[in-house]
Amino acid sequence: MGEKVKIDKVRFAEVVASEATTWTFAEIYDVDGLCAVAEITCGANTAEAVRLTIELAGRLRGRDIEGESDVEGMLLLTVADMQGSMALATAVSGIRTVVSDLRAQRQGVTLTEELGGAPQESILLYANINRHLLTRDRSPASFGKAAEYAVSQGFGIVKCAPFDGVGPPSTREKILDDARVGIERVAAVRAAVGPNITVLVDCHSRFERHTAALVAEQLAKSDIGWFEEPVEPTEDAEGLAVIAKEVSMITAGGESGYGHEFFRSVVKNGALNVVMPDVKHCGGLAEARASGLAAMEAGGDVSLHSPSGPVSLIGGGHATAAMPGAIHLEHAVYEADWRAELVLPHERVENGRLWMPDGVGLGAALNADVVERHGRYWEA
Repeated sequence: MGEKVKIDKVRFAEVVASEATTWTFAEIYDVDGLCAVAEITCGANTAEAVRLTIELAGRLRGRDIEGESDVEGMLLLTVADMQGSMALATAVSGIRTVVSDLRAQRQGVTLTEELGGAPQESILLYANINRHLLTRDRSPASFGKAAEYAVSQGFGIVKCAPFDGVGPPSTREKILDDARVGIERVAAVRAAVGPNITVLVDCHSRFERHTAALVAEQLAKSDIGWFEEPVEPTEDAEGLAVIAKEVSMITAGGESGYGHEFFRSVVKNGALNVVMPDVKHCGGLAEARASGLAAMEAGGDVSLHSPSGPVSLIGGGHATAAMPGAIHLEHAVYEADWRAELVLPHERVENGRLWMPDGVGLGAALNADVVERHGRYWEA
């Protein structure tokens, strides 16, 4: 597949999904007028990710780009540059994703096929209830009700991030008191969904080497499926490997990682059993696939991170489909009741699965009416 891409212009969109969430997108056009979209939401660093996307796309404008893997070299950037700046990683990841999408469109194939996979009708999801709860009641009972509702909608796997307000430094003597409400939230989720639903717990790096195992011991009473990022793997992979040896459940994480060698290394050193590349930050769709394959070659599993909008979810679906053996994909549920309408054709999530669109490339585009109703467009 030798299709080259020449970037022309960039347009941005932002959509307010909730009081806690604004999704930001880059629409990049090639010289023939084809358009591809990537989500470049980057938390407090989103404005810098937008600025860098404008700068980097400008440096690439009109140049022949063979594929995603050429982008860093053409921009004279190294993996270490991206690992040192989340905004830069997001901008580069967005451009790389768009390159794959434009190549797929030019060839008349799906992104799954451009990434080297065979199209799948649907992808297994798990329900991340946390973003739905960010602007709502955070009581254990509320966590339980949100999880119970997700199960009633067909999800067999539910994830929560229960440790608000917990953070280092702490001590072995204090940590269980610090984490008490979070442990109760997880227990409420387990009680609400029963014994046959998988419950995943995201710690958001709230713990330390000397405290994490004590919390995990309590969470084990709720039979959790994984212990996600008790410490940040990009900052303390060695510490996470120590924790992984001490806990009874598998460890997962890596949402901030960039490049496939990082994901290979955290499996090889025993820090993570399941890697979680995020297509917005890890280097784009092709790098997400390469990262997952590298992790699986090293003996781990891959479950793409995606607490994001429908563009990232569908892109993650394509990358997951292109990785035989990849496990479930994350879906941030119930943040906005109009979420599915943000793309055309509408995002289709049913019975705990993402049903993949049929079109070429991503197979979906932003719905301008919904963007303008809940946000805005602007030109670079």
